[in-house]
Amino acid sequence: MVSPLLPVYAETLGASGVWLGITFSVFAVVQTFFGPFAGRLSDRYGRKPFIVAGLLVYLVAALGYLTAQSFYQVIAFRAFSGFGTSLIFSVARAYVGDMTPRGQEGRWLGVFATADIVGFGTGPLIAGLLRQEVGFRSVFVAMAALMALSALILLWWLPRHSPAELARGRMEKGGERPKQAPFSTALRERLVIAVTTHQFLISLAMGASFSFLALRLENGLHARPLAIGLAFATQDLTGGLAQPLFGRLADRYHRPFLVAGGLIANGLLLACVGALPNYWLVVAVLMGMGATGAISQVSASAIQVVAGRGVGMGTVLGINSAANGAGIVIGSVVGGLIFDIWGLSHSFFFAGLVMVAGAPAFLTLTRGLHTREPARTGHAEFAEAAGGQ
Repeated sequence: MVSPLLPVYAETLGASGVWLGITFSVFAVVQTFFGPFAGRLSDRYGRKPFIVAGLLVYLVAALGYLTAQSFYQVIAFRAFSGFGTSLIFSVARAYVGDMTPRGQEGRWLGVFATADIVGFGTGPLIAGLLRQEVGFRSVFVAMAALMALSALILLWWLPRHSPAELARGRMEKGGERPKQAPFSTALRERLVIAVTTHQFLISLAMGASFSFLALRLENGLHARPLAIGLAFATQDLTGGLAQPLFGRLADRYHRPFLVAGGLIANGLLLACVGALPNYWLVVAVLMGMGATGAISQVSASAIQVVAGRGVGMGTVLGINSAANGAGIVIGSVVGGLIFDIWGLSHSFFFAGLVMVAGAPAFLTLTRGLHTREPARTGHAEFAEAAGGQ
């Protein structure tokens, strides 16, 4: 709800250029440092407490935006929300990875990503409507209310331990050491390097372009707040609804080719956003980006789960959280500099080029590696993980 509107909100408080990029991306600085440790600690102490704590951090940050009198304060609360990001996203994906049967990583991650991306898609739409009809402050109030509701839902319904966590607990009681490689060892695995590089390049491109998409739509194409929310929602809703289908494709076909093809198509479409003269053309391109991005992301997420089984699910997803944060930070700053020097459209050209360049890099890193494990029935997988409990 808040991320797409923060650069516009900060601009009303006096921010411009690089400061706008920092407003969008400062949360990622914190995520870069804390994300790996949150994922790794969740491997040891369990996922649920970290996710709930992250939601409460976001709740405090949302209330903080209400008190901001300058864009520096907006940046400070955005940074604080980055701590919440570290506790939520990689840990939640690790929880899903714990439950995923072997050979079905694509479809399970596709279902999870549907909720994830549809949420990201409807959030800007609701925020645009609230901002247009009530004002900016109502967006922050709504964000705080949704965070409180999410925390209550997880406290009530989410099991304290996933099946894989129960299995790790039994291993520790039996004197065995659960599989959890040090960061240095994990980063020597080519499969881990591949998915980390993919995440970094995607985030770099998004930071360099989507930090300024709301400004592109509002100042360049004279779109109203609700229309801006619709544009953001179009991409995410298209991608979210396509995730289950593409997840099944990722379980059947060569995953690295799907990742590379999605990157190339997504990058070419993204480069067009900066040059299109019409709002509806931009919306159509964003819809195409949602579909092409979905096939790349769900295939890469399935490979992440395979890598996580080897060195620790939370460890791999924590490293990816750091790559995500670093990519957004660097991309937003570089995008802001390009914006200041050459103009807004060049930020989108740069972002598209980054994505296209990522395709051969990913194929090279995954050449000769197994990115899929033999399929097993879900019942057998759960029985093995949970010991029949």
